[in-house]
Amino acid sequence: MTTVGIDIGSAGTKVLILKDDKTMDWNITRTTGDGSESAETAMNLLLDKTGLSFEDIDYIVSTGYGRVNVPFAHKTITEITCHSAGAHWLFPEVRTI
Repeated sequence: MTTVGIDIGSAGTKVLILKDDKTMDWNITRTTGDGSESAETAMNLLLDKTGLSFEDIDYIVSTGYGRVNVPFAHKTITEITCHSAGAHWLFPEVRTI
C-alpha cells in the first residue's frame, strides 16, 4: 500500500510517501499564503521526484495548521493525534508522551 502524509505548517509544507510502511521519499517546501497551492506544489514535486502519479497513491492524510486546505486528502488529522500515532509507530511500548 502506498500512502502519503502531508503536513501544512505556517512556514513549511512537508510531504512523506510510505510504501508498505517504509519511507519511500519526502520533501519540505515553504508554505505560501494559499494552503491548497502549497499542498499541490509540494505533492507534485515529490511525485515528480519519485516517478509516481496520484493514481499510484492509495491513501492521503493531511495534518498541520493548513490541513483543511488539502483538497485531495482522504482524511484530516490533528497534529496531536499524529504525534501520538507517530510515537506509537516508532516506539510501540511507550504509553505516555
